Amino acid sequence: MESLRDIRQNIKAIKSTQQIMQTMKMISSARIRKAQDAMENARPFATKMLEMVADLKQEVLTFPEPDDGKESWASRFFVNKTGDPQRLGLVVITGDKGLAGSFNAVILREAVSFLKKHQDKEIFVFCIGKKGRDFISRFRKKNIQIVYSSVGIFPKVTYAHAELLGEAILKEYFERNLSSVTLIYNDFKSIGSQRLVSGPVLPFDLFPSVKEEDETEFLFEPGIKEIFETLVPRLVKANMYRILLESQASNLAATMNAMDSASKNAGELVEALGVKLNKVRQAGITNEILDIVNGAEALNG
Repeated sequence: MESLRDIRQNIKAIKSTQQIMQTMKMISSARIRKAQDAMENARPFATKMLEMVADLKQEVLTFPEPDDGKESWASRFFVNKTGDPQRLGLVVITGDKGLAGSFNAVILREAVSFLKKHQDKEIFVFCIGKKGRDFISRFRKKNIQIVYSSVGIFPKVTYAHAELLGEAILKEYFERNLSSVTLIYNDFKSIGSQRLVSGPVLPFDLFPSVKEEDETEFLFEPGIKEIFETLVPRLVKANMYRILLESQASNLAATMNAMDSASKNAGELVEALGVKLNKVRQAGITNEILDIVNGAEALNG
């Protein structure tokens, strides 16, 4: 049986841990409002950028092919017929720390499923978040290579982080002749709910289609090609920024919920140990009384 000292030490340790959990919950709840505002402000811009590029799709696909017979630079964003089907890109966005419930686990589980499904192909991975980078680094396979990683950016994501990620994706997409780039992350739905998203980033033809409301023809200045070449990098970066903000808000919400549950569990454990402490103490008092009574009877006898 545990001594009173051991039980008191356990209670003290649990209360100390509970205090840390409550502090982490308060920090996450204080940050999440700001993260939500930034995320909601980024959504309309990213959506509008996608619609603008979708409006240019038909015109872009009519661009003349290069003299060497290869697919044009612009059409690779929609169709990518010349991409190597044995080369794929994968963007994995996780948190930098744990203590967030199943937030990181569901993302890494989906990443493992993707890697197993395409184990016969070359996978070039873009890792955002320490948990994802450390996990992917454990794969000692020649066909899996981390080409970009960024850690320590949460919970202070800026557009500069999205620019670096977007530029890296575009660079690798063309230089390594990737056939597609897939993204895995947690999308923010509400404080109590996050949704796992696994879908394509490039080519754009794989994005959900945007409804064309009219067939009006427009005149573009200085030209469709020039506008498209300027618009596309901004679209990729704007979407990366929105996605990073979504992941950031999801991570904070998951941490807040996990710490709330852990704090409640710690409180219940302290109560249970308190009951146990009282029982052990009562048993000790009872034994002492019995010893006194037995001693008195022995003297009288």
